[in-house]
Amino acid sequence: MDRLRDNQLLRGRARRHVRTHTENLLLLLPAFALFAYVVLVPFIQGIPYSFTNWKSIISPKREFNGLRNYVLMLKNTYFQQAFVHTLQFTIIYDIGANVLGLAFALLLFRNSKFANACRTMMFLPFTTALTSAAIVWSYVYTDVYSVLFGAASPLGQSDQVVVGMAAIAIWRDMGYCMLIYIAGLKAIPNDYYEAATIDGASTIQKFFRVTIPLLVPSFTSNVTLLLAWGLRCFDYPMAVARNMEAAQTSAMFVYDYIFGYSKAGLGQAAAVMLTIVLVLLTRVVTYFFRKSEVEA
Repeated sequence: MDRLRDNQLLRGRARRHVRTHTENLLLLLPAFALFAYVVLVPFIQGIPYSFTNWKSIISPKREFNGLRNYVLMLKNTYFQQAFVHTLQFTIIYDIGANVLGLAFALLLFRNSKFANACRTMMFLPFTTALTSAAIVWSYVYTDVYSVLFGAASPLGQSDQVVVGMAAIAIWRDMGYCMLIYIAGLKAIPNDYYEAATIDGASTIQKFFRVTIPLLVPSFTSNVTLLLAWGLRCFDYPMAVARNMEAAQTSAMFVYDYIFGYSKAGLGQAAAVMLTIVLVLLTRVVTYFFRKSEVEA
């Protein structure tokens, strides 16, 4: 009887497990279908075009030319410069948004009316459209920054435009990072801090020996996501520095070659290469952080 009851319980748990996973998959299906229709399927369909001499989206002529487009992209100085600008933007943006997000999370993670109001204010920029934020900041740089510091807008200077765009992106997304870090801080059991206090650990030691290791999952989420957003940066340079060569990113290079220069095959090859780099970098970063994760 006991064995029969145990078997029935196991079968019941298995059915509930399958039902739960089925319901979760059904809930995810609409979002995945939209993603596949808008992003995944068009990208896969575009891969064969990167091996042709396709001129534009209205041109029916598509002759196979092997890896010629990829070789030309690797030798293209404009593509190399755009990729360097993209990396510079991504590094400044990723580090800046995460450092400031963590700093504000440490200041505001405790519950209070003041902290809740500050969190809301910090998160509001993230709800702003990228293009709108860039245009507003172009006026801030011109009418406020120039008056306060007596310097020209960084968006108009070749050696500062990438930093200027990264500052806009940091302002917009650090509130998002802050919320992820606040969630991570609240998930850390207070027992660890009590044990560290008993062992005589200082505040700084508790931060580096307890808080940082247990926040690694939050670091993984934020750093990886912002890395992907930075590498496909398009809106900021398009909105505030369209005609500046020093502000061109890889995504803008793809756009220009497909829609501006009537070299869709070359543009598609650049898009494939950018996607490969993005996937590889995110996988490396994720692997690095996952190895450092600690169970709470």
